[in-house]
Amino acid sequence: MISSNPSCRQYRRIAHLNVTHRRRQNFYALPSAEWQLLSAPPFNFLKTLERVDDAIDANADIAAEILEIGLESFGLRDEHGLNQIDWHGEAKSSDLDKARSTIRHFYRDWSSEGATERRASYGPVMRDIDGAFAKVADKGAIKILVPGAGKY
Repeated sequence: MISSNPSCRQYRRIAHLNVTHRRRQNFYALPSAEWQLLSAPPFNFLKTLERVDDAIDANADIAAEILEIGLESFGLRDEHGLNQIDWHGEAKSSDLDKARSTIRHFYRDWSSEGATERRASYGPVMRDIDGAFAKVADKGAIKILVPGAGKY
């Protein structure tokens, strides 16, 4: 949670900078005739960048909500709703990878669009678990260690 905070807070700005801002700069560095051709149908490159910007903003909104819920869940807010930890510095690229990964996992695990990936990822494991514990009457008593899930 602590290492993810800077990346979630800075995801929007850094993603826009790294993904669309630089591409726009390179696009407008092309000779005028070329960028005008690419900005018109059938290419519509600038419209594509606008759609990418919209997707970055949607992902940044999700990252901000995940961060807020995490701060509250782990008691990292004081009685006034302020962060108890003074966050310093810029997010590192490895931190930004955490934010991207969190957004991808959230999409896979909780959206209707992620159902196909969920079935492919979790289906075989769930079938094996069901088979291994088929004869256990009290399914609520089963405890399974999930590596990488962290501890609560």
